[in-house]
Amino acid sequence: MTFLSTENRLICLVGSFLVAAAWFFSGLRTRFLPFFGIAAGILFILTLFDIRVPKHDSHTRDVRVWWVMDLFFWFGLMFLLYLGIQWWNAGRALYYDVEFHRWTYAAPRYPGWPWAFTRQESLEMVYWFFPAWVLGLAMRVPCLTRQGIMQMGRWLSYSGGALATFGLIQYVSGTKSIFWVIPFDGEFFSSFPYSNHAAAYFVLVGGVTAGFFFREVFQPLRERARGRALALGTALVLCLMGANLSLSRTGIVLAWLLAAFIAGYGILRGWRLLRPSARLIWVAATLATFITLYFAVASFGLEDIRREFSVERRSLHSLMPALQTINTDLAARPMQCKAGWSVFKADPLFGVGGWGFRYLAAFHVPPEHIKELQYSVAGWANVHCDPIQFLAEFGLAGCGLMVLALGTLIAPCLRRRIRRGAVFTLSFTGLILVLGFSLIDLPFRCPAILWTWVAVIAALPKCAGAGMPEGQRGRRYDLEQTENGA
Repeated sequence: MTFLSTENRLICLVGSFLVAAAWFFSGLRTRFLPFFGIAAGILFILTLFDIRVPKHDSHTRDVRVWWVMDLFFWFGLMFLLYLGIQWWNAGRALYYDVEFHRWTYAAPRYPGWPWAFTRQESLEMVYWFFPAWVLGLAMRVPCLTRQGIMQMGRWLSYSGGALATFGLIQYVSGTKSIFWVIPFDGEFFSSFPYSNHAAAYFVLVGGVTAGFFFREVFQPLRERARGRALALGTALVLCLMGANLSLSRTGIVLAWLLAAFIAGYGILRGWRLLRPSARLIWVAATLATFITLYFAVASFGLEDIRREFSVERRSLHSLMPALQTINTDLAARPMQCKAGWSVFKADPLFGVGGWGFRYLAAFHVPPEHIKELQYSVAGWANVHCDPIQFLAEFGLAGCGLMVLALGTLIAPCLRRRIRRGAVFTLSFTGLILVLGFSLIDLPFRCPAILWTWVAVIAALPKCAGAGMPEGQRGRRYDLEQTENGA
């Protein structure tokens, strides 16, 4: 087994895993979760015990047990063990307390331990976070090079563009069935049963794709793959269109924020790298692409987007009260956040277990607001604020372990010595936008987004400096420079 073949196996397995997760109902179908769990188990074995390094490399020690010193491995493992304890101690039945004349839940079997309401639902949390942990580890394997990360990232970009194209075709067809064969009453886009999830996913993949696109565009002519640059640029436009045509109001806003940032970053970076004769061409091309995106979105879904932002009812909770002519209605989300925070305060240490909020939400809503629940179009199984829901369901103990594991992934990205190229900067922008989205919705309750988000942030340190070609930093070149002039 060679070093190269080991890396290729990791790339193929991780890339296939992330692509399949997005295409198979974004991982939300519980019937598919065991298969993803098995695939993650195979990847886990390959990641930990099948690592080889070139024998001729005298500077490389045996890294087959590299994970022993990896804090992400241990913090993630402890968090998974915590979820396992919640699953083991699950089981609380609803009963009517005749003494106090109220409905309540029986105590867990072992009250002093973390618990959950049902084993099946608490097991779903393991199916969500075990693959996320394994994918994060796979991106940190010593044998995985920047070239491997780039190849896998391009697969993710092409898949995102294809997924957006599929959603666009479904949108134009007017179908009310996912894949044209599965009837669905709610709002969906492409393979995502929840349109807000689709918007968050395309914003995330759009940021990654933009980074790879600029890396190709700013390569010297002799190293530039024009076909690849064209494919990545097309995928980027399609991802941004997908985020818009998902008809998620927050997704639309974030998509245009991302598009504006991409355009500004491209102009500033191109202005520094290009010769004066090429600068105006580059600025004009960037603005033309931005305008083309606007008219492409408008030609397909302008009326539907206007309808989403139009005020058709009294706002229960408005995001920006000053904008009375624009629909910024947050529906019952503030009420759900208050209920989620109340659930957390009732069991702050261990939480109420995976999906536990749905069982206790009604007990924490003020009686005067019960009728308002009929007005809400948001489901009450979720808080619609991921940080509060994780606190409510995992408590301080579980969330503390989660934050420690996440911190080991974020810390390398914040080091000053890291050279932040286009891939790093724009991918990180997509990650931040999805994180902001999680404050008013639930992108991290979608396995495909959770897994992709963790994989991308774990891979970023190896992508540092990947926005400008090696050997060309500090030098200027034209868009159409010859091979000799490069």
